[in-house]
Amino acid sequence: MTRVRIIGGGLTGILAAFEAHRLGAREIVLEDALDRLGGWSLPRVSHGVELRDGEFAFGPAQDPIRQALEWRGVAFDEVDLHAGAISPSPSGARATWGEGPVLAAEMAPPPSGPAPETLSDILRAYPRAAADPLAHYCQWRLGVWLDQVHASAAPALGLHQVRLVPVSEGAAANVSAPRRGAVPRDGLNGLFSSASRALARLGVEIRLHSLVSPREAAQACADDALVVWAADPMPLFDLATQKAPKPRLIGERVASYVFRARLEAPLPLTVRNYTGEGKVSALRVYQSRGETLVSVECVDEVGDEPLRAEVLRLLAPFARRPMILDACVLTNMRTRFACPSVEAVQRLGRLEAELDHLHQGRFIVAGWESADTDARIGALTERMARSLGPAARISAVA
Repeated sequence: MTRVRIIGGGLTGILAAFEAHRLGAREIVLEDALDRLGGWSLPRVSHGVELRDGEFAFGPAQDPIRQALEWRGVAFDEVDLHAGAISPSPSGARATWGEGPVLAAEMAPPPSGPAPETLSDILRAYPRAAADPLAHYCQWRLGVWLDQVHASAAPALGLHQVRLVPVSEGAAANVSAPRRGAVPRDGLNGLFSSASRALARLGVEIRLHSLVSPREAAQACADDALVVWAADPMPLFDLATQKAPKPRLIGERVASYVFRARLEAPLPLTVRNYTGEGKVSALRVYQSRGETLVSVECVDEVGDEPLRAEVLRLLAPFARRPMILDACVLTNMRTRFACPSVEAVQRLGRLEAELDHLHQGRFIVAGWESADTDARIGALTERMARSLGPAARISAVA
């Protein structure tokens, strides 16, 4: 079996198509509902400038996702990825360099027993002085009881980067240096355009404006194709033999704003607010076509004047000089589902097992089982290699 049909043209679908070709498949179709590849990662463009409202950086040279894209001609620039955190403390908010919150609390022994299932389980492993402010922050972001949120949501909230320092040292100690990474040389739009051209050169058929139903995808499996569902997995519950309402998702309400700015600071720069106070949860400062832009994520809509004041306050500790915010060039409201509920993860796991059994490994769901992109793509690659069978052994480096 060498026919592969991939539903969803975001980064996961693109990588799945590259991997299918590497594993020996030569009849590959990649389908997406939009008018070009990139999915919801595609930024809007104004006069050639990308207005980004999400993550846009990749890992160092050994990052397998970056390697897969570079191998197919996507160019990257090596950079230091600068990050700052605004953390709560008894004396007020503290700014530190580093990706995760820095909290003054006595070190606790490493947890033992089964792996945590919920965010509440993760927080219970911390001493009270750290667990309470972290719980406040998570509820500020999500607005739900944390025992409803699956533990896999931790990276999306920055909880995999928590740093505890002894109370005697203060919360400003133990800061981290920037990590090495990369940004697409031609921006995110350039990345997806380059990937589209590379797929076409490999003979991958790209079908845009294509809405594929779960039943149509299942029929393709019956016709002996390997189907990779790289789109939203929620519609797949229509295929379950045990009919039940779809599981409840945890939607994080996000208001995004992009400003032109004048700022002297190390770039690209990401600052995350872990205090659970105010409206701004994250700030990303980047350059596009020589312009400096500030992408702001908020937990709710906020007026222009208080938003500007909060942005200036949060960025001030990381800027060499006071910054100036110019025009707001993007306002966007959306609901993000990066923090799955326990129910959704459990039921999706059962559904995947059912589809795997019914279609003998030919229906692969590349959903949000893991918030770790590397782990998710690695698991997808392994399942594709097993499903393609003899075709996967044609060449490991083709």
